[in-house]
Amino acid sequence: MKKYKVGIIGYGGFGKFLHHWWSKLENIEVVAVADSGHHSQHVENCKVYHNWKLLINDPDIEIVSIVTPPNLHVEMACEAMKAGKHVLLEKPVALSEEGAEEILKVQKETGMVITVDHMIRYNSIIQSFMKIGKSGALGKLRHAVVNNYAQDAALPIDHWFWDEAASGGIFVEHGVHFFDIINALSDEHYSEVYGCSHPRNESQRDRVAALVLYNDGLIANYYHAFSGPGFFEQTTINLVYDLARIEIEGWIPLKGKIKAMVNQQSKQQLESIPGWKIEKSESINNLGDVSRPEGWGDSEDLSADNKDLIYCGGIGYEVEEMISGTFEINQNKGDVYGKCVQLILSDIIKKIENKDHKLTITVENAVEALKIAVLASK
Repeated sequence: MKKYKVGIIGYGGFGKFLHHWWSKLENIEVVAVADSGHHSQHVENCKVYHNWKLLINDPDIEIVSIVTPPNLHVEMACEAMKAGKHVLLEKPVALSEEGAEEILKVQKETGMVITVDHMIRYNSIIQSFMKIGKSGALGKLRHAVVNNYAQDAALPIDHWFWDEAASGGIFVEHGVHFFDIINALSDEHYSEVYGCSHPRNESQRDRVAALVLYNDGLIANYYHAFSGPGFFEQTTINLVYDLARIEIEGWIPLKGKIKAMVNQQSKQQLESIPGWKIEKSESINNLGDVSRPEGWGDSEDLSADNKDLIYCGGIGYEVEEMISGTFEINQNKGDVYGKCVQLILSDIIKKIENKDHKLTITVENAVEALKIAVLASK
């Protein structure tokens, strides 16, 4: 088995996290880190550079991981590819569409493999819903709501996160994760984007919201706040399909619940979701329509011509049961997160070894999420 040698540029908390989890892989060796500050003190069994350009020109290194503030991504990624290195770039891909296009241009010129760390795509819950949703088992995805309440205790007022010239702001630095997830779940493209925000002061725009209309009718709402204590940190993704209502919990998705109308085939597909358990099941024939209160007068039954179908958005579906259930990954957040960053690096290696391999997350996917983030930030 070939062992790939990796260098990490940016050795703060996340750079150390990557080092920790990649060191567990048999075909990976982290051989160098670069950091302009003091984060790289006491690194063992690694070369330490204080200039990132020295790292990308190290002949031993084959893959460069860039874990720096976003305003540095374009220059570092392009220079690394020109130096003959494959690249795993931390999100966002860039601060602007122009910067992202420069990365795509250099990738085509050099032929190097590059992807962006939208690692939530590798989460097993998200993977399951990507497959189930695209199969049509749940009908069309009509609405998505992302609510992200994040802590700000680790983000003092002078942190680069608040400097939008360095970070791009919340939507660009952080929200791209969730724009990408909804893109992945729907396979739709944005057509209209509306954004609004409110700052706590001149330096900290800490609450942002967006409404996105997609080309096949999906409407999604996004809200992100970096304005509270860690006790209240919470992320939920609500998905409204014609035949299902789903709530996914966790910035790193760990659990959730489903209420769905199913037939035998679609019911079986739900078994692929991690930790899936059915808590309640009723025959569709035994369910009453609760949309009208007692005493409501008779109204025309628009579906009377075909009592064997349930209509949603004008589409008739053959379903037999209404089921409610839960799902959960029985691991802690750190372990699930660690597995995701291992999988994305392994995915890059598959692409290096087989040019026909399709990456789970491509630069083009990352650019699509960035475009929405930039529009929402205006």
